[in-house]
Amino acid sequence: MFPHEEPVDPPLVGMDPDGVEDVVRRFKRQQRRGKFPGGQLSVRRHGRLIINEAVGNARGHGGADGQSEPLAATTKTLFPCFSAGKAVLAIAIALLEQRGLLNVRDPIVTHFPEFAAASDKEKREITILDVLTHRGGILMREFCSRLDEWPDWDKVRSAMINARPTHRRGTLAYHPLEYGWLLAEVAQRVTGEFFPTWLEREIARPCGLPRLRFGCEPEQVDQVAHPYWLGAPDGLIAGLQAARMFEDVATDPALATAFIPGAGLMTDAGTLAGFYAMLVNGGITQSGDRLLGLDVVRKYTTRHVMGWDRTNSAPIALGRGFFLGTLGPSLYGWWKTESAFGHAGAFCTLGFADHKTGLSVGIVTNGNRNPADLVMRMAPLGHALRAACK
Repeated sequence: MFPHEEPVDPPLVGMDPDGVEDVVRRFKRQQRRGKFPGGQLSVRRHGRLIINEAVGNARGHGGADGQSEPLAATTKTLFPCFSAGKAVLAIAIALLEQRGLLNVRDPIVTHFPEFAAASDKEKREITILDVLTHRGGILMREFCSRLDEWPDWDKVRSAMINARPTHRRGTLAYHPLEYGWLLAEVAQRVTGEFFPTWLEREIARPCGLPRLRFGCEPEQVDQVAHPYWLGAPDGLIAGLQAARMFEDVATDPALATAFIPGAGLMTDAGTLAGFYAMLVNGGITQSGDRLLGLDVVRKYTTRHVMGWDRTNSAPIALGRGFFLGTLGPSLYGWWKTESAFGHAGAFCTLGFADHKTGLSVGIVTNGNRNPADLVMRMAPLGHALRAACK
């Protein structure tokens, strides 16, 4: 059953079977060489599943998580997908915009008045679009370090209200967690509902993707894949201690079950590929129903801004909530990936689609090192997939 139905033969969707098999071999070779303990790879073209693989172990790597016996990864194992969920937030905003419930050029205070006092001109001018394109300037680094407070939405809201801009509005600086908190609060004010409840009814269910969700159920915590930090022990991500952030978000029951919209997506590669299949199909779901207009999908998945990201000290190209491909090397391949759009999660996950080839892809693993390692793992897979398309 979608999104885990039986894969079709590659020639039925215009793909070279040897090229497809080469992609699977590359993914499995990465795992054997220790790039990650376990993972999943799911690929669709024109909506039809051609690859749905799982490899390695979800838990029990090196005894680091106290698991006496390794837990094998399956295609239906839930994995922490971290910031890959930012794309889901973007599409939620797109749907609300399509329905006329907001305008992305609205200042945040239009829907969340407490966000800025009347005298606070700087914060009052920050728009929804600024946040979607990581140019809002709000980086709540001190609050972001207090992981134990993330599950308490009252504390999250208070932190947003009390936050002072780190950068001037318009400065390109990736918002690791603030993106999710701000957009989710706007969505909740507009709909009058808890965001996960609205998401399940308005996006996940119509798309046939019940596992498109943030956090897991309490009884699932011990079965969720453990994300391992395999990089330098003192590694920092946007000023946060990487090992603690990556591992605690999925293993601390209070965090694993919480709604953390900027970093708490818990799903599988098949679900990610299914989500992107809807987008690359112009907003039409697997059942043939239209969720989004083609013009809306294109507006969100084509370039809006490109420049130097002050948070991660790297060049980035962005749509509205999506990282876009470029002429040179990107997460999606070695060259000419301008038609690709998606979002990574930590240094272990990537969901993306490609308008030119009709591919939609979910690559989910549990090994994290650094940005360069992520590119060196993902780019060869994306490149080989695009090369296999006839």
